Amino acid sequence: MRYEKRITVLQTSFAKREDTIAYLEEHLPGITVDFITDSSLLPEIRKAGKPTQPVIRRMTLYAMAAEAMGADLILNSCSTVGEVADIYAQLVSVPVVKIDDPMAREAAALGDNIALIATLPTTLGPSRRAIQRYGQEQGRDIKFTEYLDQPAWEALAAGDSKRHNAILIESIRRLDAAGFDAIVMAQVSMRALLPDLREVRTPVLCSFYSGLDRVIDTVKQMCKA
Repeated sequence: MRYEKRITVLQTSFAKREDTIAYLEEHLPGITVDFITDSSLLPEIRKAGKPTQPVIRRMTLYAMAAEAMGADLILNSCSTVGEVADIYAQLVSVPVVKIDDPMAREAAALGDNIALIATLPTTLGPSRRAIQRYGQEQGRDIKFTEYLDQPAWEALAAGDSKRHNAILIESIRRLDAAGFDAIVMAQVSMRALLPDLREVRTPVLCSFYSGLDRVIDTVKQMCKA
């Protein structure tokens, strides 16, 4: 079956797109994937400590532009602006998928003691609140231990992905020995670590595959309708 639909991905960085396109095309033959990227968003959010009104306006305009471009579905691919997606989703008529939403639901189901690791401080709050929301739905009072590996972000920003990965892998291996119910990697960029974490016994969650699987399921349901 071919899925003649158009997905528009809203991005806050010019991260690798090939993996996203390849995964979606593998599972949705015939799909068209577009990207709208604004790399000025994260610096502005980092400076303010939260999404500003100009950030919210720009993201809303991007969502409206995606709809005008013919998008059948919008994927919000950055956890830092996940809560902004809740705002613009009310203003467009096409489905909006937040890439970290399935991961948050899974984390809440795994237990009450969660380690949340990020390289940007502005990602921790939205990720924690998303998991808390699902935890409340499941009757759980989840406790979080937050780890900010900012040197990893600085390495990635400098183009040193190898050091970025090494810093995070070392941190996650330490967390594995601490008895958490789950370790949540709060940023999609951390998906590159997964092959090096196979020996980690604690469930390690990353939003890349679960988020894209939600997109795939949504598109398939749309095509059945």
